Amino acid sequence: MSPATAFRRLNPVERTILTPELSNASPRARQGLIGMLQGAGDPVFAAVVEEARALLRELWRTANPATLILPGSEEAGLEAVVLNLVEPGDPVLVVVTGDAGRRIAAAAERAGARVRLVEAPWGEAVGPGAFRDALQRERPRLAAVAHGDPSTGVLQPLPELAALAHEHGALLAADVCSTTAVVDVRLDDWGLDACWAGSQKGLSAYPGLVLASFGERALTRHRERTVPVASWERDLAALCAPERRYETFPAPLLYALVEVLQLASEQQMAYRVRRHENRRDALVAGLAALGVEVLVDPDARLPSVTIARVPGGVDEHWVRDELREQFRIEIAPGSGPRSEPVWRIGIMSHSAQPGFIAALLGLLEALLAEQGHVIPAPGTAVRAAVRVLER
Repeated sequence: MSPATAFRRLNPVERTILTPELSNASPRARQGLIGMLQGAGDPVFAAVVEEARALLRELWRTANPATLILPGSEEAGLEAVVLNLVEPGDPVLVVVTGDAGRRIAAAAERAGARVRLVEAPWGEAVGPGAFRDALQRERPRLAAVAHGDPSTGVLQPLPELAALAHEHGALLAADVCSTTAVVDVRLDDWGLDACWAGSQKGLSAYPGLVLASFGERALTRHRERTVPVASWERDLAALCAPERRYETFPAPLLYALVEVLQLASEQQMAYRVRRHENRRDALVAGLAALGVEVLVDPDARLPSVTIARVPGGVDEHWVRDELREQFRIEIAPGSGPRSEPVWRIGIMSHSAQPGFIAALLGLLEALLAEQGHVIPAPGTAVRAAVRVLER
């Protein structure tokens, strides 16, 4: 073997992941990875799939039989919903509170829809009045929305939007990627017709699985299609067929998902909601002590993602690089059209640990001071967070 083809052991650096896209994997998820592979036709594997689907129905508070777990990224979940519920020429109304809404709009346009937007000012949710006006004006067959937008940190209320959509003859589909297992998502009570998420955020499993659910109105819309779904692999009729339900896909990722779904069931959502809100509030208190402004009105803040304005004169790239390379802590830069620099800090599931928050705040204080930022009350950021944290 020539030197050019020499191999070495893969040894990824272990980091504290505090980004909107990913959380640190739960030890329960890692436990799932050691399970033995089983064939797609194995009855034992089929039982694992059915347990995962039942646990997901419990988590999302739904009785939908078409609650599915599929291989792919969370964006594949977006495409599965859009491709099954949109036909070429359909009017589609997309609620936009940030990049996630614009992504939905782009997917619908590629499916041939006539897309119209109802947009909120940056950092705000779309109100029911604006949504009602857009429904009356556009008469869509489908309305779609991101429950939580990780580019802006906005939590968009859904129950009233679902009721208004149905009053105007539209379905409502929701991206619940940033809220699943963080906010108490209630598909049936809220009247959502379809939703999707990934496995790697609020559940702290591994990336690579799509979570999706379709209600009866969505299934009826699919059955009434006049043209075939543009994807054989994502056609809802095929996905719900017994011969496809247990198709070969990354079984270890499924085992890991089952472990964290079991954990969520054991903990119950009341605990998880309180925990995530408390960790967000502790982070906000610590940032305030550093003189770092947190954006988004408190009533509209997403529990899982906090948006902080970078203080003037601070090199936000340098701070992030130092956190990542020297201290193995990763936070995210801004995303979308907003011109001023911000940091996006994800506090989700296994990453929502008091020690992680304290370490981030302590290091931010040192790095900001090194950049010349005047700390209003030196040495108090961690204490401010600790006073808020629930034990």
